Amino acid sequence: MKKYTNSVIALFVCMLILTPSTVYAEEMAYMPSFSIIQPITGAALPNENLSQSLATRLNLYLMDSFTNGSIGEQEFNEIVSSGFVSENAFFANSVFVGDSLTVGFKDYCRTHSDSIASDSTYFLARVSCSAKAAISEKALTTHANIMPIYNGQVQYIEDSVSQMPDISKMFICYGMNDLTSSTPEQFVSDLETLIGRIAAKTPGLQVYVISIPCVMADVDSGDLNNQSIQSANLLLQNSCAQNGWGFINITEHLMGADNAIKPEYSADKYVHENSRAYKIWNNVLKDYAFMEITK
Repeated sequence: MKKYTNSVIALFVCMLILTPSTVYAEEMAYMPSFSIIQPITGAALPNENLSQSLATRLNLYLMDSFTNGSIGEQEFNEIVSSGFVSENAFFANSVFVGDSLTVGFKDYCRTHSDSIASDSTYFLARVSCSAKAAISEKALTTHANIMPIYNGQVQYIEDSVSQMPDISKMFICYGMNDLTSSTPEQFVSDLETLIGRIAAKTPGLQVYVISIPCVMADVDSGDLNNQSIQSANLLLQNSCAQNGWGFINITEHLMGADNAIKPEYSADKYVHENSRAYKIWNNVLKDYAFMEITK
């Protein structure tokens, strides 16, 4: 039996060496249906522990789990053959919805080979968009110039998502433009309404809410400041827990001790972010995917 076990491990290591880290694979059939809530802690989080390679981390997890007996041979073989051990299988058949920050992440993904995006990862985002505009009766008239475009036309976000082939997950990040004219409570209510509309048109969609990133310390426009952002993120965290949505805490990986974004992550010394910040986004998303897959 020991000899067989060693042979299986050796075969797995060989597959690891020969398999590219960006396989566009189908997700595991037994992917857990629950979604993890990453808590807002109120403190800056370290980045040195974030995974640079999701595939490598998953491989190590599988090997350790097999050798210590926490998973059996059948489950081990099923996982190995499923093809989910890659940088982006978790993010296949997904859509990222948002404003200019999501536009920036889309640009990062298009220019970096280590990104979580695959050929079936969509981006439905536009500069200055907001949850409030997206649910407005004037979304396609007054707000048409800030609404996302899909298939060459401006339409309600719920309609665009419903037209995307085989979509199973949505990652959504709003708030930056909402808080200039809404309280944290009003914003969260608007986002819940938007998510409800999207989910109603795409049944079975798994929803993941990305926290509102922090801004420079001197930014204060309406309720757009770091104190209100923290309040809104706490409300979002609670809403996700109540609705069964995932909550991804990117904010505290970008901020310093003053709860503002670290200057080295800012693109304009205001609210927008540079490629160094989006590398953090990318790694936090990989870290989140690891937790969802393994727990």
